[in-house]
Amino acid sequence: MKISNSLFSFALLSMSASVMAAPMPHSIQIQDKAIVPVLKTEVIRRVAGEAPVRQVSATVLEMTNHGKDIVAREIELQDGQETFSEQQLSVPVVQKGSVIIPTSKIELSTTVKQNGEIISKSKKIDAEGMEFKKDAAPVKRTLQLDQRQDPKSSAKISHAVQTTNGTVTRDITVLSEGDDALPLE
Repeated sequence: MKISNSLFSFALLSMSASVMAAPMPHSIQIQDKAIVPVLKTEVIRRVAGEAPVRQVSATVLEMTNHGKDIVAREIELQDGQETFSEQQLSVPVVQKGSVIIPTSKIELSTTVKQNGEIISKSKKIDAEGMEFKKDAAPVKRTLQLDQRQDPKSSAKISHAVQTTNGTVTRDITVLSEGDDALPLE
């Protein structure tokens, strides 16, 4: 029993955590923007003895600042469908600007060390805010982000959950490695 208590004490001492308190902005302005689908290309590749592969490429324009700023985004999708999609390009979408007022943000960075060597790094962010749009009810938005990294490799896993008024709107997990991996700091 005494050995397990000693090991537990050593494990607690070797783990270090830091909490950062960065000042939050008073408000975040989101501009009006228009999302305009421009081009959609579908290619189905069939090889004898293999499942068909459908590759869909699309170009979408994102316009802000009354059409003065234009960003083109390329979207690619690959799946095992055998037929072309009957879905046409969607109509342009105009998203009205809004103001998001952050209400809280908690950031926890944890580094686990063993014998002076870092064996794990993690970062957790919990943020909340209220979004206000003209002629619309206020919306409560939350973000929960968990990131973990093994310092012996450049691989990092991130899990983000966004909610709107308590309903999950996005749940994304990203595994990045190599030069695409962003540092936790």
